[in-house]
Amino acid sequence: MCGNAESTIFVVDTRTGKLKQTIEGHDGKITGVSFVRDRFQVLSCSWDATTRLWDSKEKGKPLILKHGSEVKTLAVSQELGKGVTGARDGEIKIFSLSTMKNLRNIQAHKSDISGLAILEGEAKLVTSSWDGKCKIWNLSSFELESQLVNLNERIRSVASTQDGSKVVLGMQSGKILVIDSEDTSQIKQIDGHTDIVESLSIDSDGDRLASGSWDRTFRLWSLNSYKEISSGNLLTGITAVEWGPKDEVVYSADFSGAITSWSIS
Repeated sequence: MCGNAESTIFVVDTRTGKLKQTIEGHDGKITGVSFVRDRFQVLSCSWDATTRLWDSKEKGKPLILKHGSEVKTLAVSQELGKGVTGARDGEIKIFSLSTMKNLRNIQAHKSDISGLAILEGEAKLVTSSWDGKCKIWNLSSFELESQLVNLNERIRSVASTQDGSKVVLGMQSGKILVIDSEDTSQIKQIDGHTDIVESLSIDSDGDRLASGSWDRTFRLWSLNSYKEISSGNLLTGITAVEWGPKDEVVYSADFSGAITSWSIS
């Protein structure tokens, strides 16, 4: 599933590559999409300053959550029943996935929210921003728990292992930082990309990191050795990467609007 700059959501069969459905209604470019509960419920956020929950079986009007500025990213926890969105004004909204009722607004950062990651087992939220800060929040009390880093560079993407032991940041310069969440002085730097690291995704075991960059490369890294495992090139910059359900494939989207599957041996 993906969204595009023309405000349309496309649902694609990954086995055949065929288009299964299109969903329309947003008035600005779509910046994030996720399935909710089953393949018929889709959550999306957009530069039209809304987050929308669609039920493709019923084909009625979506439930809409309004924001104060363009929405850039979203994260979903089926286990906690909560969704989180981050906007260009630095605000995050935490809401119910079943009703889209807003539970809390938090002015988390001073600038664009660039990434969100939910640690389900601990009910915590990781946020990153163009202001160079990465923070951890409690999703039960909605309080700030810690600030992992404060950098003099825009953070463009974030990912976390499922147990929360490592938080990974993709930077404006192309470098990748891996932070030990228990000892934030332990930061490993991974070099290889030469432009903005727009998206990161970690496999379910927490061993491998996929990264996509504006330098037109997809790269796969070991989070044990911090070495590159493999890489691939496209004709244009990569805007999103995501592991498939069985950690056998990584999907990427790029500026051309194409979706590419990378087979992981």
